[in-house]
Amino acid sequence: MKVCAHCFKDKELQSFIIASSTEIGQCNYCTDGTDTETIEIDELLDFFTELFNLFEKTEENQNILDLIQQDWKLFSDEVDSIRMLTDILNASQSHIKNIAQHVEYSFDILNCVNYWHVLKNILLGQRRFITDIEEIEELEWNRLLNQQVELKPDKSFYRSRIHKNANQDTFRVDQMGCPDKEFASAGRANPQGIPYLYLSDNPQTTLYETRSSYLDELSIGEFKSKNNQPILLVDFTEEPSIYFHIGNIKDFVKSTLLKRLISSDLSKPLRRYDSVLDYIPTQFICEYIRYMIGADGILFESSLHTEGKNLVIFDQNKLECVKVYKQQITNIQVQSQDI
Repeated sequence: MKVCAHCFKDKELQSFIIASSTEIGQCNYCTDGTDTETIEIDELLDFFTELFNLFEKTEENQNILDLIQQDWKLFSDEVDSIRMLTDILNASQSHIKNIAQHVEYSFDILNCVNYWHVLKNILLGQRRFITDIEEIEELEWNRLLNQQVELKPDKSFYRSRIHKNANQDTFRVDQMGCPDKEFASAGRANPQGIPYLYLSDNPQTTLYETRSSYLDELSIGEFKSKNNQPILLVDFTEEPSIYFHIGNIKDFVKSTLLKRLISSDLSKPLRRYDSVLDYIPTQFICEYIRYMIGADGILFESSLHTEGKNLVIFDQNKLECVKVYKQQITNIQVQSQDI
Protein backbone atom coordinates (compact mmCIF):
# COMPACT_ATOMS: atom_id res chain seq x y z
CA MET A 1 0.00 0.00 0.00
CA LYS A 2 1.23 3.47 -0.91
CA VAL A 3 1.31 6.53 1.34
CA CYS A 4 2.19 10.11 0.46
CA ALA A 5 3.28 13.30 2.20
CA HIS A 6 -0.29 14.65 2.10
CA CYS A 7 -1.33 11.90 4.52
CA PHE A 8 0.50 13.60 7.39
CA LYS A 9 0.83 16.96 9.11
CA ASP A 10 4.27 16.25 10.58
CA LYS A 11 6.71 18.28 8.46
CA GLU A 12 9.68 15.97 9.00
CA LEU A 13 7.63 12.94 8.02
CA GLN A 14 6.42 14.75 4.93
CA SER A 15 10.01 15.57 3.98
CA PHE A 16 11.10 11.96 4.51
CA ILE A 17 8.38 10.65 2.19
CA ILE A 18 9.19 13.15 -0.56
CA ALA A 19 12.94 12.50 -0.30
CA SER A 20 12.55 8.71 -0.19
CA SER A 21 10.02 8.40 -3.00
CA THR A 22 11.16 6.71 -6.20
CA GLU A 23 7.88 6.90 -8.07
CA ILE A 24 4.97 9.20 -8.75
CA GLY A 25 1.53 7.67 -8.35
CA GLN A 26 -1.73 7.67 -6.46
CA CYS A 27 -1.82 7.31 -2.68
CA ASN A 28 -4.02 4.53 -1.32
CA TYR A 29 -5.19 6.58 1.66
CA CYS A 30 -5.69 10.17 0.50
CA THR A 31 -9.01 11.33 -0.85
CA ASP A 32 -7.99 13.66 -3.69
CA GLY A 33 -6.64 10.95 -6.04
CA THR A 34 -3.89 13.10 -7.58
CA ASP A 35 -0.48 11.75 -8.59
CA THR A 36 2.26 12.55 -6.10
CA GLU A 37 5.42 11.17 -4.49
CA THR A 38 4.62 7.89 -2.71
CA ILE A 39 6.41 5.22 -0.70
CA GLU A 40 5.39 1.80 0.57
CA ILE A 41 3.73 1.98 3.96
CA ASP A 42 6.18 -0.68 5.21
CA GLU A 43 8.91 1.98 5.14
CA LEU A 44 7.20 3.66 8.10
CA LEU A 45 6.88 0.54 10.26
CA ASP A 46 9.97 1.25 12.38
CA PHE A 47 8.62 4.67 13.30
CA PHE A 48 5.12 3.46 14.10
CA THR A 49 6.36 0.45 16.05
CA GLU A 50 8.41 2.75 18.26
CA LEU A 51 5.37 5.00 18.60
CA PHE A 52 3.05 2.12 19.58
CA ASN A 53 5.54 1.02 22.24
CA LEU A 54 4.84 4.24 24.14
CA PHE A 55 1.39 2.99 25.07
CA GLU A 56 -0.13 0.42 27.39
CA LYS A 57 -3.57 -1.11 27.02
CA THR A 58 -6.24 0.06 29.44
CA GLU A 59 -9.98 -0.27 29.92
CA GLU A 60 -10.56 3.47 29.91
CA ASN A 61 -9.02 6.58 28.36
CA GLN A 62 -8.95 7.13 24.58
CA ASN A 63 -8.35 4.81 21.68
CA ILE A 64 -4.89 4.90 20.18
CA LEU A 65 -5.84 6.88 17.08
CA ASP A 66 -7.53 9.65 19.06
CA LEU A 67 -4.65 9.89 21.53
CA ILE A 68 -2.01 10.05 18.80
CA GLN A 69 -3.96 12.67 16.91
CA GLN A 70 -4.74 14.71 20.03
CA ASP A 71 -1.15 14.89 21.26
CA TRP A 72 0.86 14.80 18.03
CA LYS A 73 -1.51 15.85 15.21
CA LEU A 74 0.18 13.27 13.02
CA PHE A 75 -2.44 12.65 10.35
CA SER A 76 -3.81 15.22 7.92
CA ASP A 77 -7.50 15.91 7.53
CA GLU A 78 -7.51 14.42 4.01
CA VAL A 79 -6.29 10.95 4.91
CA ASP A 80 -8.33 7.87 5.83
CA SER A 81 -6.48 7.57 9.14
CA ILE A 82 -8.64 4.71 10.44
CA ARG A 83 -7.79 2.46 7.50
CA MET A 84 -4.13 3.50 7.47
CA LEU A 85 -3.54 2.91 11.18
CA THR A 86 -5.40 -0.41 10.99
CA ASP A 87 -3.08 -1.55 8.19
CA ILE A 88 -0.02 -0.38 10.13
CA LEU A 89 -1.13 -2.14 13.32
CA ASN A 90 -1.66 -5.37 11.39
CA ALA A 91 1.75 -5.13 9.74
CA SER A 92 3.68 -4.13 12.87
CA GLN A 93 2.63 -7.07 15.06
CA SER A 94 2.12 -4.59 17.88
CA HIS A 95 0.74 -5.54 21.30
CA ILE A 96 -2.11 -3.19 20.35
CA LYS A 97 -4.28 -5.16 17.94
CA ASN A 98 -6.82 -2.62 16.69
CA ILE A 99 -7.52 1.09 16.76
CA ALA A 100 -10.53 0.66 19.06
CA GLN A 101 -8.17 -0.41 21.85
CA HIS A 102 -8.11 2.09 24.71
CA VAL A 103 -4.58 3.06 25.68
CA GLU A 104 -2.58 5.34 27.92
CA TYR A 105 1.08 6.25 28.01
CA SER A 106 3.38 3.81 29.76
CA PHE A 107 3.89 4.08 33.53
CA ASP A 108 7.42 5.37 32.97
CA ILE A 109 6.17 8.30 30.89
CA LEU A 110 3.21 9.15 33.12
CA ASN A 111 5.29 8.92 36.28
CA CYS A 112 7.81 11.40 34.87
CA VAL A 113 5.29 13.88 33.51
CA ASN A 114 2.71 13.74 36.30
CA TYR A 115 5.34 14.42 38.94
CA TRP A 116 4.77 18.07 38.04
CA HIS A 117 1.35 17.81 39.74
CA VAL A 118 2.94 16.12 42.76
CA LEU A 119 5.64 18.78 42.98
CA LYS A 120 3.08 21.58 42.80
CA ASN A 121 1.18 20.13 45.75
CA ILE A 122 4.39 19.77 47.75
CA LEU A 123 5.46 23.36 47.08
CA LEU A 124 2.03 24.83 47.75
CA GLY A 125 1.03 22.87 50.83
CA GLN A 126 3.90 20.91 52.40
CA ARG A 127 7.38 22.34 52.06
CA ARG A 128 8.80 25.11 49.97
CA PHE A 129 12.47 25.73 50.66
CA ILE A 130 13.82 22.22 51.18
CA THR A 131 12.49 20.28 48.21
CA ASP A 132 13.29 16.71 47.23
CA ILE A 133 15.59 17.39 44.28
CA GLU A 134 16.62 13.72 44.23
CA GLU A 135 13.24 12.69 42.79
CA ILE A 136 13.56 15.27 40.03
CA GLU A 137 17.08 14.05 39.28
CA GLU A 138 15.92 10.43 39.14
CA LEU A 139 13.27 11.46 36.62
CA GLU A 140 16.05 13.27 34.69
CA TRP A 141 14.21 16.55 34.39
CA ASN A 142 17.55 18.31 34.02
CA ARG A 143 18.06 16.45 30.75
CA LEU A 144 14.46 16.59 29.56
CA LEU A 145 14.27 20.36 30.06
CA ASN A 146 17.71 21.06 28.69
CA GLN A 147 16.86 21.57 25.01
CA GLN A 148 17.79 25.24 24.67
CA VAL A 149 17.31 27.73 21.85
CA GLU A 150 19.67 30.62 21.19
CA LEU A 151 18.27 34.06 20.52
CA LYS A 152 19.50 35.76 17.38
CA PRO A 153 21.73 38.70 18.39
CA ASP A 154 19.81 41.15 16.19
CA LYS A 155 16.37 40.07 17.42
CA SER A 156 14.37 42.75 19.26
CA PHE A 157 12.15 42.23 22.29
CA TYR A 158 9.87 44.67 24.04
CA ARG A 159 8.69 45.85 27.44
CA SER A 160 6.07 48.47 28.37
CA ARG A 161 5.57 50.73 31.35
CA ILE A 162 2.30 52.57 31.96
CA HIS A 163 2.61 56.28 32.73
CA LYS A 164 1.09 57.44 36.01
CA ASN A 165 0.23 60.91 34.72
CA ALA A 166 -1.02 62.39 31.46
CA ASN A 167 1.63 63.97 29.25
CA GLN A 168 4.39 62.35 31.30
CA ASP A 169 7.77 62.26 29.61
CA THR A 170 8.83 59.01 28.00
CA PHE A 171 10.85 56.81 30.37
CA ARG A 172 14.58 56.80 29.73
CA VAL A 173 16.28 53.64 28.44
CA ASP A 174 17.82 53.08 31.89
CA GLN A 175 14.33 53.12 33.44
CA MET A 176 12.86 50.36 31.27
CA GLY A 177 14.53 47.39 32.96
CA CYS A 178 13.23 45.36 35.88
CA PRO A 179 12.77 47.10 39.25
CA ASP A 180 15.35 47.05 42.02
CA LYS A 181 15.07 44.03 44.29
CA GLU A 182 13.41 45.96 47.12
CA PHE A 183 10.56 46.83 44.75
CA ALA A 184 10.35 43.53 42.87
CA SER A 185 6.96 41.94 43.50
CA ALA A 186 6.31 38.25 42.91
CA GLY A 187 5.63 37.24 39.31
CA ARG A 188 4.90 34.01 37.50
CA ALA A 189 8.67 33.42 37.16
CA ASN A 190 10.35 35.40 39.95
CA PRO A 191 9.92 35.30 43.73
CA GLN A 192 9.38 38.57 45.57
CA GLY A 193 12.63 40.47 45.94
CA ILE A 194 14.41 38.65 43.08
CA PRO A 195 13.82 40.67 39.90
CA TYR A 196 13.72 39.04 36.46
CA LEU A 197 13.34 40.88 33.18
CA TYR A 198 9.97 40.20 31.50
CA LEU A 199 9.83 40.87 27.76
CA SER A 200 7.57 40.09 24.80
CA ASP A 201 8.43 39.26 21.21
CA ASN A 202 6.31 42.11 19.82
CA PRO A 203 5.13 45.51 21.10
CA GLN A 204 1.42 44.65 20.89
CA THR A 205 1.76 41.81 23.39
CA THR A 206 3.28 44.15 25.98
CA LEU A 207 0.09 46.22 25.93
CA TYR A 208 -1.90 43.16 26.93
CA GLU A 209 0.65 42.01 29.50
CA THR A 210 0.56 45.36 31.31
CA ARG A 211 -3.27 45.21 31.26
CA SER A 212 -3.37 48.70 29.79
CA SER A 213 -6.70 50.56 29.81
CA TYR A 214 -8.37 52.94 27.38
CA LEU A 215 -6.37 56.19 26.91
CA ASP A 216 -3.44 54.93 28.99
CA GLU A 217 -0.09 56.32 27.87
CA LEU A 218 2.88 53.98 27.85
CA SER A 219 6.58 53.90 27.18
CA ILE A 220 7.63 50.92 25.08
CA GLY A 221 11.26 49.90 25.25
CA GLU A 222 13.08 47.88 22.60
CA PHE A 223 15.69 45.44 23.95
CA LYS A 224 18.52 43.61 22.24
CA SER A 225 21.34 41.34 23.33
CA LYS A 226 24.16 43.34 24.92
CA ASN A 227 27.37 43.11 22.87
CA ASN A 228 25.77 40.34 20.77
CA GLN A 229 26.38 37.84 23.56
CA PRO A 230 24.55 34.50 23.19
CA ILE A 231 21.35 34.09 25.20
CA LEU A 232 20.07 30.55 25.75
CA LEU A 233 16.44 29.90 26.63
CA VAL A 234 14.40 26.85 27.56
CA ASP A 235 11.57 27.07 25.04
CA PHE A 236 8.09 26.16 26.31
CA THR A 237 6.44 27.16 23.03
CA GLU A 238 8.02 24.78 20.54
CA GLU A 239 6.08 21.91 18.98
CA PRO A 240 8.86 19.84 17.38
CA SER A 241 8.33 16.89 15.07
CA ILE A 242 7.86 13.50 16.72
CA TYR A 243 9.14 11.81 13.56
CA PHE A 244 12.40 13.79 13.77
CA HIS A 245 13.14 11.96 17.04
CA ILE A 246 12.79 8.43 15.69
CA GLY A 247 15.13 6.20 17.69
CA ASN A 248 14.61 8.30 20.82
CA ILE A 249 10.86 8.94 20.77
CA LYS A 250 10.26 8.00 24.41
CA ASP A 251 12.52 10.71 25.80
CA PHE A 252 11.10 13.19 23.31
CA VAL A 253 7.55 12.41 24.46
CA LYS A 254 8.50 12.76 28.13
CA SER A 255 10.14 16.11 27.45
CA THR A 256 7.32 17.47 25.30
CA LEU A 257 4.47 16.40 27.59
CA LEU A 258 6.31 17.73 30.66
CA LYS A 259 6.93 21.07 28.96
CA ARG A 260 3.29 21.31 27.94
CA LEU A 261 2.16 20.88 31.54
CA ILE A 262 4.60 23.48 32.84
CA SER A 263 3.77 25.80 29.94
CA SER A 264 0.09 25.64 30.84
CA ASP A 265 0.89 26.97 34.31
CA LEU A 266 3.33 29.57 32.99
CA SER A 267 0.70 30.91 30.60
CA LYS A 268 -2.28 30.71 32.95
CA PRO A 269 -3.59 34.23 33.64
CA LEU A 270 -4.17 35.17 37.25
CA ARG A 271 -7.24 37.17 38.18
CA ARG A 272 -6.82 40.18 40.43
CA TYR A 273 -8.25 38.29 43.41
CA ASP A 274 -6.10 35.18 42.92
CA SER A 275 -3.18 34.59 45.28
CA VAL A 276 0.43 35.12 44.25
CA LEU A 277 1.06 31.80 46.01
CA ASP A 278 -0.17 30.22 42.78
CA TYR A 279 3.08 31.43 41.22
CA ILE A 280 5.27 29.35 43.54
CA PRO A 281 5.55 26.20 41.35
CA THR A 282 6.55 28.18 38.25
CA GLN A 283 8.94 30.28 40.33
CA PHE A 284 10.54 27.04 41.48
CA ILE A 285 10.90 25.61 37.98
CA CYS A 286 12.44 28.87 36.73
CA GLU A 287 14.99 28.81 39.54
CA TYR A 288 15.67 25.16 38.74
CA ILE A 289 16.23 26.03 35.08
CA ARG A 290 18.50 28.91 36.03
CA TYR A 291 20.77 27.12 38.47
CA MET A 292 20.50 23.41 37.68
CA ILE A 293 20.33 23.66 33.89
CA GLY A 294 22.20 26.93 33.40
CA ALA A 295 19.87 28.61 30.91
CA ASP A 296 19.60 32.40 30.68
CA GLY A 297 15.81 32.40 30.71
CA ILE A 298 12.62 30.88 29.37
CA LEU A 299 10.26 31.46 26.44
CA PHE A 300 6.53 30.82 26.90
CA GLU A 301 3.16 31.68 25.37
CA SER A 302 1.45 34.90 26.41
CA SER A 303 -1.65 34.22 28.48
CA LEU A 304 -3.27 37.48 27.39
CA HIS A 305 -2.37 37.77 23.69
CA THR A 306 -2.58 34.63 21.58
CA GLU A 307 -0.32 36.10 18.89
CA GLY A 308 2.56 36.79 21.24
CA LYS A 309 5.27 35.09 23.23
CA ASN A 310 6.92 36.18 26.46
CA LEU A 311 10.50 35.89 27.64
CA VAL A 312 11.88 35.88 31.13
CA ILE A 313 15.57 36.77 31.38
CA PHE A 314 17.11 35.84 34.72
CA ASP A 315 19.95 38.41 34.50
CA GLN A 316 18.81 41.65 32.89
CA ASN A 317 22.42 42.62 32.19
CA LYS A 318 22.36 40.16 29.29
CA LEU A 319 20.22 42.64 27.34
CA GLU A 320 20.06 46.39 26.94
CA CYS A 321 17.29 48.81 26.10
CA VAL A 322 18.30 50.51 22.85
CA LYS A 323 15.38 52.91 22.43
CA VAL A 324 12.06 53.95 23.95
CA TYR A 325 8.96 55.40 22.32
CA LYS A 326 5.61 56.56 23.61
CA GLN A 327 2.13 55.31 22.69
CA GLN A 328 -1.47 55.75 23.83
CA ILE A 329 -4.21 53.12 23.97
CA THR A 330 -6.93 54.22 21.54
CA ASN A 331 -9.20 51.18 21.44
CA ILE A 332 -9.99 48.15 23.60
CA GLN A 333 -12.18 45.18 22.70
CA VAL A 334 -13.69 43.13 25.53
CA GLN A 335 -15.61 39.86 25.21
CA SER A 336 -17.55 37.93 27.84
CA GLN A 337 -19.52 34.74 28.32
CA ASP A 338 -21.99 33.29 30.79
CA ILE A 339 -20.48 31.36 33.71
